[in-house]
Amino acid sequence: MDENLPAESIVPIAVVLDERTGYTLWAPPWEEDGEEWQAFLGTGGRIHLFTTPAQLAHFISTDVEHDLSDHPAWPTVLTSSKRQLMPDDDYVFDLDGLYDLAAGGPDRWSVGELADTIDMVERMAESCEVEEVEEHLSKIPDLGLLDSGHEVFTTRAGDKAWTDIAEGLGEHWEPILEALAGALHWVAPIDLPDDDDEEEAEEDAEGDQPIDDVVGATVLRSGTLVGVEEPTEQARAASEFWESVGILPVRLTFAEGSGLTLRCYVEDTARFLGRELTVDVFRSEEGLSSFVEEGEPHDLTALATWGAVVEADADPIPAAEDSYDFAEVTDMLDGTAAHWDIALLGQVAEAALDLAEYCHLERVSDLLAPDTELGTAISDVQDSGGSDERPAESEITVLAEQWNEVVTEITSCLRWRD
Repeated sequence: MDENLPAESIVPIAVVLDERTGYTLWAPPWEEDGEEWQAFLGTGGRIHLFTTPAQLAHFISTDVEHDLSDHPAWPTVLTSSKRQLMPDDDYVFDLDGLYDLAAGGPDRWSVGELADTIDMVERMAESCEVEEVEEHLSKIPDLGLLDSGHEVFTTRAGDKAWTDIAEGLGEHWEPILEALAGALHWVAPIDLPDDDDEEEAEEDAEGDQPIDDVVGATVLRSGTLVGVEEPTEQARAASEFWESVGILPVRLTFAEGSGLTLRCYVEDTARFLGRELTVDVFRSEEGLSSFVEEGEPHDLTALATWGAVVEADADPIPAAEDSYDFAEVTDMLDGTAAHWDIALLGQVAEAALDLAEYCHLERVSDLLAPDTELGTAISDVQDSGGSDERPAESEITVLAEQWNEVVTEITSCLRWRD
């Protein structure tokens, strides 16, 4: 973990336990009124774990009280996007994988990851006052050596210490996880009510409801998913898998057709399925799945979770928020479409910026910068939701010219596949 986090910060983390990945927020130790504090997103001595960053983002948008509500950095968190709530690799703690980690050799990575994982478990237990965790950890000999780095374990004595740690974890890790589990609140996946129940759900969200109900009502109230057909079990399972590996299917639609690709973020930088500054876009789910199975080299193969993608063979079904219709924006700006939807422009522009970042399209970045007419319109959407009122035709003409140039640049870096 990064030991140089700024004071009074809040970072997203993920915890893998019982073959589930839970997303939450952690406030590293900070000082207030002469006292040191640390906290997690939760309440009543329990930590909330969400099954996707999207659910975490929706919960953050509610007015529900929790242990981070009064944190000095909370106002900053309120403006976080789903992308910003995806934890960096250093903040993903695989509690299930600790056995295998301890059973392997003590190299630089295994020692560091083992130390970070145990440290986070201690912090969670301390925050929730689960004393059994520390009681079990105190019985494992030489555990403190992990903080000294892998060099300590290169000697004969160090090799024995590593063996003792591995055996101690083999004996005590299961009861540690059992004790910690009581302090973890896995928030149920969001279920949208039927249309007839929509009004009732909104009313319930105003009252003192359980956290699961509030999260579901938030999605409904936000408008993000209202009117979208409830996903099938197959789609839900696929969505949970892709969220768990931090790689998401994306649909891109242009005048020449619609296609699928994959996208993730590495240290807040967009990375797509592709290579040599070119994105591979597939015209069918079958084509994308076959490409993944064939093992052709690309820029996602280096990711730690890519092996799970190949083995799982999950259906590449994009979520509504990961489907970007460039053609619809073009129609809206050239007057072909009858409606005006400034929010659509903002949503598709997000994908345009990601593609420009990955493909090194400086012209696109310039066109979408805040000092252009197009960039200003997008900034207005991001800052205040923008205006639903159609601009003057002279303004739309400028926006259309700049947008058409964006689309031309982006389509030049796409490699279409069947």
